[in-house]
Amino acid sequence: MAWAKDVVRTGPAWAAAVVATTAMASIIQSWQVQSGLIDLGVAIPDDLAMETALRDFTGLALPVLAVFGIALALAFALAGWAKPKLPMLAPIAWPLAGAAAIGTTLGFMHAQFQTTPLAGARGWDGFILFCAAGAIGGGIFAWLKPSST
Repeated sequence: MAWAKDVVRTGPAWAAAVVATTAMASIIQSWQVQSGLIDLGVAIPDDLAMETALRDFTGLALPVLAVFGIALALAFALAGWAKPKLPMLAPIAWPLAGAAAIGTTLGFMHAQFQTTPLAGARGWDGFILFCAAGAIGGGIFAWLKPSST
């Protein structure tokens, strides 16, 4: 049951990575959608933009936390297994796993729904920004996780 002890020890680092990734993805989501509206000539006052971003976060938080949480847990487990086998990738294993988790999740969403429910990730720019959020989440995981895992 050594794996159970590792899960408990790395749980806080994983939770921080999930929350950070979700918060960044929510900001990107809101920014991408609002930018698209501005490009269409819609005026969005700053106070409305902030309120919208906050409402986007509160509306998306639980489902995105759950989906990204599962994706990051699987990716971090795979990265932990692969790190010793691929020593050249070890320094970037956690950020790479975070980016891959989010990219794969968005790919699965697109395959299932022929689009992604996260409108901010529908274009290449949004997709890359969402993956960057996952990479930053992976970096946070690397920074906070206990050193023996």
